[in-house]
Amino acid sequence: MKILVSILLVFCQSLGFAQTYPSLNLMPVPKALALGNGRFALVPGFTVSVMTEKTDLTLLSATNRMFSTLNRRTGLYFKQQYIDTNSSRESASLVIRTHQRTGMTIGVDESYQLVVGTKQIRLEASTTIGALRGLQTLLQLLDRDNTGFYFPEISIQDAPRFAWRGLMIDVARHFIPAEVIKRNIEAMAAVKMNVLHLHLSDDEGFRVESKRFPLLQEKGSNGQYYTQAEIKEIIVFAQARGIIVVPEFDIPGHTTSWLAGYPELATKPGPYIPGSPYHFDRSKPFDLMQVMQTVQNTAKPTFQPTKESVYAFLDQFFGEMANLFTGPYVHIGADENNGLTWKQDSLVSAFMRENHFNTPGEMQAYFVNKVCGILAKYGKKTIGWNELFTKTLPKDVIVQVWSPMSPPNIVGQILEQGNPVILSKGIYLDHFFPAYIHYNLQFPSEEILGGEAAQWTEIADAENIETRIWPRMAAVAERFWSPKTVRQVQDMYRRLFIISDELAESGLMHQANYDRMVRRFADGYNVKATKELLDVLTPVKGYKRLFGNWSLPESYVYPNAPMVRAADIAMVDPEDKWTFRNLVADYLLTKNASSVKAIREQLTIWSVCYQQLKPLFDSSPLAKEIEPHAKNLSALSQSCLEAMDIYQSGKQPGNQWMADQQTLMKTAARSVGDVELSVLPELNALISHQLTPLPESYSLF
Repeated sequence: MKILVSILLVFCQSLGFAQTYPSLNLMPVPKALALGNGRFALVPGFTVSVMTEKTDLTLLSATNRMFSTLNRRTGLYFKQQYIDTNSSRESASLVIRTHQRTGMTIGVDESYQLVVGTKQIRLEASTTIGALRGLQTLLQLLDRDNTGFYFPEISIQDAPRFAWRGLMIDVARHFIPAEVIKRNIEAMAAVKMNVLHLHLSDDEGFRVESKRFPLLQEKGSNGQYYTQAEIKEIIVFAQARGIIVVPEFDIPGHTTSWLAGYPELATKPGPYIPGSPYHFDRSKPFDLMQVMQTVQNTAKPTFQPTKESVYAFLDQFFGEMANLFTGPYVHIGADENNGLTWKQDSLVSAFMRENHFNTPGEMQAYFVNKVCGILAKYGKKTIGWNELFTKTLPKDVIVQVWSPMSPPNIVGQILEQGNPVILSKGIYLDHFFPAYIHYNLQFPSEEILGGEAAQWTEIADAENIETRIWPRMAAVAERFWSPKTVRQVQDMYRRLFIISDELAESGLMHQANYDRMVRRFADGYNVKATKELLDVLTPVKGYKRLFGNWSLPESYVYPNAPMVRAADIAMVDPEDKWTFRNLVADYLLTKNASSVKAIREQLTIWSVCYQQLKPLFDSSPLAKEIEPHAKNLSALSQSCLEAMDIYQSGKQPGNQWMADQQTLMKTAARSVGDVELSVLPELNALISHQLTPLPESYSLF
């Protein structure tokens, strides 16, 4: 590639990116870059040339999308242009050159070089996929000032840290329509992710059409599933954006939805109805130990692993799915099978004795190896959760490590045996941890394939799933792509919320759906005050929300139950919390007048929210459950205003006053309605005049 002489070619590693390049909003951070002093001014005459040895429809399509996005974001009304391969257009505003036409495969060269000069932009990549990643970086470089839109003068050399950068979406517990999946694919591409893992079957639902075994969707889906035509459309949509679709069919456990239509596959005759296998005494107060014991001691519906007819069924099924899902991988789950159903079955017990299997784990290893052989026959590589890992596991099976209860050295054990590893442990988005917790994740080895965030949907549906995944997923994507030295949390959040707005502009519905849910929750009352409260609430963390659901009336957790509680609406990592935290930090450090003014204005708004929302609390049962949070937020905001007055006068608060505030703070720290106040540490800092560090971890239980 020709390097423009106007750019200083002093590449620096991304360590210290925040301090070196505070004006750049790139996410993920590139491997290396150098920023110049000039700019490329974007004007209506902007043109693009794509230069490849062979016509590359994937790249041409992506370039046209980028061109349209620039046009839409700038409103410059570029001259109509059909972007095509044309080797004579070296003089175009943007010249894109690739050397190999490729689709997305794990291990493909995704590197690229991007040089923005004052007169021309040049993007060069070895492969189609590398060029796609570079186009996303170029879009993120777009900026503007009072002179117009521009790209900063810059030189970037970039490549991913890990080959596998995935997102798992559970579409079995709550069905997620195809249009929502496509929006997530678009967002994934924007932050350079490359694997979409669809969890297509579980006890609660079977979500893909089978023409060989139509009872799977007819009796296992409640009418909510993807047709094969929709699956093909999703796959093509993902391929065009450099993303592989990996289907998961969870076996031998988590199979109630399979057995609803084909009970002969099970150890017990049935009948089977899709739904949770767990049954709790909901008349009693929530008891964590009772919940854990129920989970461990439930004999869940499971495939019969000793009958050849079961494997014949799976052979035909996976043969059909192998033709539908064109990627090289199939995920078989193989998780959370406690073996109790097998222990209770005389045929399985006899088979285990005959084959000298001492544990259900050995029986499952037999089952897994048989299924791996079936998939290999159809040219597919097997993936499974870490429970499938044994000493007899074929070396080409990929192990996805997820369990918080797994041994600390499990990744090392798997790698030592020669199996590839995907890490999901510590990256479960449905734990409701703020982005910085996942961002600070330390990978146990650089030898793993990569990582995959997981969004399970026991308590997420089509309306709120985008608010559960995004924008936090962008921070996780950076951990997968960028050098491990990129770790500055404050700058990550600065860029995260900018990317969030860009994703919303491109069609992701995480912001729009949140606003709609807030308006519905307000029920015709004060929408502004309702939003001010919900903007600083966040769901309780870990498994508390999921386990708490098991103590609610059963009608609250049916698949068709509406998700309209505050806990279903509140953002996991509210932007208002981080804006307020930055203001408080600046105030305590510098007493900056603008920060003082902004803090006082916000506290004044919160101080009256309880009064403003009292009519809503009195009329709406949904709102009533979070009334204590509004009351505590208003009271603490008034206290903070008093504290700021006291400190400004040069005095110190009295001991009794401080004791009263700490009592109020303890009351406000209690979770109510499965949500908690996210700004308590900052409010406490205004009272105590000391901002405590963020927690390094949160409890799962």
